[in-house]
Amino acid sequence: MALYAFDRVLKLRGLPAAPQHALSLREREVLTLAAVGRSSDEIADALAITGRTVKAHIKSCCKKLGAATRTQAVMIAMRDRIISP
Repeated sequence: MALYAFDRVLKLRGLPAAPQHALSLREREVLTLAAVGRSSDEIADALAITGRTVKAHIKSCCKKLGAATRTQAVMIAMRDRIISP
């Protein structure tokens, strides 16, 4: 809820949003699985990659979306219809 409120305040104040960059297919897959509540280890098992790679994808998503946390990255991706869990 706090993340939503923070994002809403930024929009109301008229601050420019972080520049949007296209997420790769793998980054969208990782965020989609995170959105449905999977842990990094569960995501790694589902996609046959390492947990470290999952964390790298999450970090990349956060940077591209201008998010501070994994949860905020998921919220932004859902809001902007980049993913739909």
